[in-house]
Amino acid sequence: MTAAPVDSQVTAAARIKRRAHPAAQVVTAQVLIWGALILVWHLTAVTVPGMASLIGSPQLVVERLAKWTADPAFWSNAGTTVTSALTGFVAGAATACLVVAITWPFPLMRRFLAPFLIIANAVPRVALAPLFILWFGIGTTSAAMFVTSIIFLIVYLNVFNGLSSIDTIYDQNARVLGAGRMWRATSVYVPAVTGWLMSSLRLALIWAILGAALAEYLAGSRGLGSYLARGNILGQPDLLLGAAVVIAMLSLLADRALAIIERRFTQWRLF
Repeated sequence: MTAAPVDSQVTAAARIKRRAHPAAQVVTAQVLIWGALILVWHLTAVTVPGMASLIGSPQLVVERLAKWTADPAFWSNAGTTVTSALTGFVAGAATACLVVAITWPFPLMRRFLAPFLIIANAVPRVALAPLFILWFGIGTTSAAMFVTSIIFLIVYLNVFNGLSSIDTIYDQNARVLGAGRMWRATSVYVPAVTGWLMSSLRLALIWAILGAALAEYLAGSRGLGSYLARGNILGQPDLLLGAAVVIAMLSLLADRALAIIERRFTQWRLF
């Protein structure tokens, strides 16, 4: 009589093990691919004459990163980039949510703003950076404002699309039950759009870090972007690539942190 429960437990454990096995294979494949790329990079830099001065080498980049870990100036510059990115991220996301909340109840206003937002989204981001430097000067203010403009469009358009995709049956059912505007907003629209918002915030945070570094690269004496500029001007690929690695790692850590938060909000999706 007790064999069936034991068999079911064994079967469940086997299924969990099979699900975990492909994940381990994916991680192993990723590590092998990255290892192969680094090996090719190293061999190219060592064997081809003059190539190390063009593409650097893994050894030089690692040495550069190790030197930065004990350099207070580097951590100060990294903090400058993170501060500009977070300031622009919070300002852009908050402004986008506020504008959506103000304009969404009025269809005429939404139709009026739609073409302007589409045009603004079509403008290349790199083309806007010099304008912000011209308007706000060289420094963290221009970088933060540039990041704000990027984040605003990303979050606004994603939240707007999320609201547009909501089936009207939810709102109609709420109206039939006698729900007011505030109740429908908090119980229908906010839960339905939360997943869209969290997905857009993940993308926006990565763009915030990249946007801050780009503004610093174009005109800035501080921040991680200044390392990119100096590496390019001085012809030091290890300096340039080292800064690029740090920016990539910051973006990855930020994305993973928001991914953990996003999982908690997946249950809010209505469809």
